[in-house]
Amino acid sequence: MLEHNSVISKRKKKVFLAQLSLAEKTGLPLFLHNRETGNDLLDLLKTHRHRFTRGVVHSFDDTIELAKEFMDLDLYIGINGCSLKTVENLAVVKQLPLKKLMIETDCPWCDIRASHAGFSHIKTSFDTKQEKKFERGFCVKGRYEPCHIIQVAEVIAGTRGSSTSLRDIADACLRNSYDFYRF
Repeated sequence: MLEHNSVISKRKKKVFLAQLSLAEKTGLPLFLHNRETGNDLLDLLKTHRHRFTRGVVHSFDDTIELAKEFMDLDLYIGINGCSLKTVENLAVVKQLPLKKLMIETDCPWCDIRASHAGFSHIKTSFDTKQEKKFERGFCVKGRYEPCHIIQVAEVIAGTRGSSTSLRDIADACLRNSYDFYRF
C-alpha cells in the first residue's frame, strides 16, 4: 500500500520493490492502493511492468486520465464506496470500460453514505443492529459487509443510466474476477 501525502518515501519504495519481486517470483497479482501518491505509483509500475502479470488499483478515486494510464498497463480499476463520493468520482466511473472494472466493499470501511453523490442510486438496504454487536441475520451498524457489494454495483449502474444494467455490471465484474484470479 502506498499511501501518504506527497511523494513515495525511500522506505516505502524499497518495500514496494520487494513486493514486486515477490509478484515476479510467484506470478501472483498485485492489489494496489493508490492514495495521494500522484503519479509516483504509476511511474514505478511503468518502470517495473515486466515484473508483474496482473493487478487491480483498489479503491480508485482519481481522474479518468490516471485510470486510463493504469489500464494501459493492463490493470483493473477497483471501485468501492470511497470511489463514489463526489460528482467527479461518478463521472470517472461512468467512463470506465466494463472489461477493466472490479467492484469491492473494502470491508469494513468505504461504505456509501447519504452524503455521497452516488447514494441516490442505491436500491438495496439491509437491516442493521447496534454498532459492534453481531446478531445473525443483521448487519452491524456502521460496518460495511460483503453483502453491500450490490450497492456499489447499483451506484455504477445508476450512474451509467439505461445503457448499462445492474446485470451487465455484475456479469462483467464476475468475468473480470475469473480472469484476475485465473479461475
